[in-house]
Amino acid sequence: MEAVLSDWVTRARSSLARSRHRAVLVIAGPRDWGREQAAAVAGAIGGEGLWVGDETQALGLFQCSGSEARQWLGRDLELIVWDSHSGTHPSGLGAVSGALVGGGLLVWVVPPLDEWAQGPDPDYDRLRHHQPPYRFLARLARILETEAVQPPHGLITPEAQYLSPPLTPTKTVERPAGPTSDQQSAVDAILALARETVPAPRVLRADRGRGKSAALGMAASRLVRESGCRVGITAARPSALGSFWDFIAPESRDGVHFGAPDELLRNPPELDLLLVDEAATLPVPMLSALVAHWPRMALATTVHGYEGTGRGFDLRFRAILDRDHPGWQQIELTTPIRWAPDDPLEALMNRLLCLDADLPESNASEQRPVYEPVSQDQLLADEGLLSDLMGLLVSAHYQTSPDDLRQLLDDPDTELHAALVDGRPVGVAWVLHEGGLEEALARAVWLGQRRPRGHLMAQSLAFQGGDPEAARLRYSRVTRIAVHAAWRRRGIGLELLARVERAVLEGGADLLGVSFGATPDLLDFWTAAGFRLLRLGTRRDAASGSHAAMLGKPLTTKGETLCEAQRQRFAQHWPWLQSSFQRLEPELLSRLQTLLPEPHDPEGSALTDADRRELYAFVHGFRELEPTRLPLNRLDALTQDAGLRWPQADRQLWQRAVIDGAGWETLRREALIDGRRQGLKRLRELALQCLPETLSPGL
Repeated sequence: MEAVLSDWVTRARSSLARSRHRAVLVIAGPRDWGREQAAAVAGAIGGEGLWVGDETQALGLFQCSGSEARQWLGRDLELIVWDSHSGTHPSGLGAVSGALVGGGLLVWVVPPLDEWAQGPDPDYDRLRHHQPPYRFLARLARILETEAVQPPHGLITPEAQYLSPPLTPTKTVERPAGPTSDQQSAVDAILALARETVPAPRVLRADRGRGKSAALGMAASRLVRESGCRVGITAARPSALGSFWDFIAPESRDGVHFGAPDELLRNPPELDLLLVDEAATLPVPMLSALVAHWPRMALATTVHGYEGTGRGFDLRFRAILDRDHPGWQQIELTTPIRWAPDDPLEALMNRLLCLDADLPESNASEQRPVYEPVSQDQLLADEGLLSDLMGLLVSAHYQTSPDDLRQLLDDPDTELHAALVDGRPVGVAWVLHEGGLEEALARAVWLGQRRPRGHLMAQSLAFQGGDPEAARLRYSRVTRIAVHAAWRRRGIGLELLARVERAVLEGGADLLGVSFGATPDLLDFWTAAGFRLLRLGTRRDAASGSHAAMLGKPLTTKGETLCEAQRQRFAQHWPWLQSSFQRLEPELLSRLQTLLPEPHDPEGSALTDADRRELYAFVHGFRELEPTRLPLNRLDALTQDAGLRWPQADRQLWQRAVIDGAGWETLRREALIDGRRQGLKRLRELALQCLPETLSPGL
């Protein structure tokens, strides 16, 4: 390492340690040269650090891939090396930067800035389609070229070193020795909640690094120790609770119960108070059910950041709290703990990844929006437009992440339509084009042998819907639609969909579709726009906590034929799927039943073409039992007198699993199977014995 760089690293680290700020050193150049420079910097710094990228380059540091980076949240790291030659995972980068403490340095190894957008970047293989030049990488390069040369950051290339003299702090900033005043206010509010006769939920809001999880831990520990309370803690990911458990005293741990959110709702334990960490990552229907059961609840949520979107949480869950718990209180935590206020790296990461994207400011007026398509090149060229659109998307979906920012800029099958007022977006529809698979791939998808990325509707309607032809059609799926809160209920969403419909029809789509966590309100919106219910997932989605509804609006004759065939088949399956929908909310169940067509069941006992396709995919592919019970029961009726001599155990398994509709856990408890995989294998073998030799999949 050259003397100038060595001296800069030493002085920068000293300055950062005093100010408790963090900085980035960008090393832009050929791969081997860049990695050598980063290794030299890491060796000069010493101590614990993390290398994100190729494990052969870790050189004594901890190592992980970009996709594993979020696992390091909650750790205190003074050095992180991110090797973009191994790939730039947007959400991983946003996540791991939060593990860098005040005084720490992010060493970011990248290709030459003027070549970065040309690739290759291995992380792009997670996208279904991509090709350089990459707008997302071009934008990173553009920002770093101007920001990384400003103190306290640094930029070096093989040709030059842009290392400004480190800033000289006017005073040394110490890390808080105890809880900040913000944290103490939060702890006091939670302790008061435990004493209230009429409990009112508490909501802790903050950006990352402000000590929300720690405040929950401090409060839980005191509640157990001082009051003997039974405290529950839940989060979407148990690994996100590291900071929480660090503040639970050993003598208090037995009084704190962790439960996954869905498990708490299935088997509610006896709790005096429930704490929810990173509440924005949980779906609003799940949060609503939790607070209905435990009104004595405190929730912590990140306002900005990759973990979830506090803005979307605000807009949706606050309405439920206002309606059902009008006395609820909000506590803001603004003082950072892991680093000092006005941290340069936090500001840079927010800009690079749009982590602080909020709803654009807009006041309702009588002005009519202008509707226009928005190109990806426009987004790259207009930072204000990009930030505004990301703010709208964040408000619409709690899982919008930096990965979505990259897809928005670089997926060639992306299409955007916006509603603009005075040039600023008040509504946006994001569409992805899918399907059109070749015959051999369509057949493999139907059998469950292939799951090509980015073809949600084609895959679901072929595999779950049992029709290989479904994967051959072309779809345009609305992956996000958002309207500014100040401009809702003016028909903007419906007009956006009308514009999208005209555009994708011209582009050759057979069907305009959408998939979302089913709620009565969302079903009402989409059916009002002319969409028809095609399917409902038999399992609750891990992300939304809801059953995924898939709806479509046919645009061509092929689309109409497919749409009606899928609707009819799902209506025929509906009575056999009731065990999967036992916990559906009554209002949602009623709404779904009104959307189902009257099933046209075939006359006589012969197997239909749809039966044959589903049975073939069950026996020879990977089709599941639940959506195959209808044809299996028809097959059973046809073969009752066939003289099949099954052992008693097989006959009992068939009766309980196929005829009675018992679930896998019930079958295991009854000692009919060892587990789901073994039971499914045996049922497929038994079904094969029943099939007529002339069975044809109807292809």
